[in-house]
Amino acid sequence: MGLLTMRVAACLAALFGASTLVFAQPAYPSRPIALIVPFAAGGNNDVSGRILAQKLGELLGQSVVVENRTGAGGAIGAAAVASARPDGYTLGFLSSGPLAANVSLTRSLAYDPRKDFAPIARVTTSPSVLVVAASAPQRTLEQFIAEARARPGAINYGTAGTGSSSHLAGALFDSLAGTRMVPVPYRGGLLAINDLLAGQVQAVFAPILEVMPQVQAGTLRALAVTTVGRSALLPEVPAIAERLAGYEILTWNGVVAPAGTPPEIVERVLGAVKTALADPQVVAKLRELGLEVALAPPAEFGNYIDRQIRVFADLTQIAGVEPN
Repeated sequence: MGLLTMRVAACLAALFGASTLVFAQPAYPSRPIALIVPFAAGGNNDVSGRILAQKLGELLGQSVVVENRTGAGGAIGAAAVASARPDGYTLGFLSSGPLAANVSLTRSLAYDPRKDFAPIARVTTSPSVLVVAASAPQRTLEQFIAEARARPGAINYGTAGTGSSSHLAGALFDSLAGTRMVPVPYRGGLLAINDLLAGQVQAVFAPILEVMPQVQAGTLRALAVTTVGRSALLPEVPAIAERLAGYEILTWNGVVAPAGTPPEIVERVLGAVKTALADPQVVAKLRELGLEVALAPPAEFGNYIDRQIRVFADLTQIAGVEPN
């Protein structure tokens, strides 16, 4: 090789080497990450999402900022995640509603939970609680079932709306117990709880986070939880499944990214989630809310979403709910 050729080769190598440095992508993450929560501030999904976001920010070295995109049973926030750029800077902290139940509740869903997300990790599960007013005559689950069977149509239970988890919980209860209660829809679970306290309805199947203050204050009585096992927050309260085999209604939360997000970014976020959920302080904060860590990695979480879509399809049929 001649001297001139060697010099040209050296110059080209230096040029392309420099261009590689100029155009190399910065390590992820290099700027703040948006974590979309599809429900209003203060609820189960929001509070647990903020606990996780704070810890993820520490582990990833960038702020993880919660954005509440509310409406349509979580569908608006979920659609925002699905349509976001798949670069790891928009993630969703989504729950059983937008990822599973909405498939059967909405005719024209703006996203497909099976195709439009890259599952990263299921994070928590939590029960709802069958509660009655402290002044109610039913002191046990057995007494409640006996009265509901003896007086068909006499027990009204408040729900967070037609097709909500609280509505489906009551419908499954009726199906397995051979009872006939009357669902009363409200524009949100807290309104149903207020009317339970006021004596307008006789029962509510409410997320544990929403009723623990009243249960602890003695204004509401917890008769049973809706998960297969008992809750660490209410260890003396039985699970409905102890009396009605096959009963289970739970809420769950998980982290997803838009479909097409690079696998290395999914793995980076998954690693941070795993580390966060191994932190005793994070676990303690979640358990104070009645949430149990239920980590599932991407493939397992994706399969779980698929199974839950089928579960909610069955529940909406039991409840006789027509999609909107």
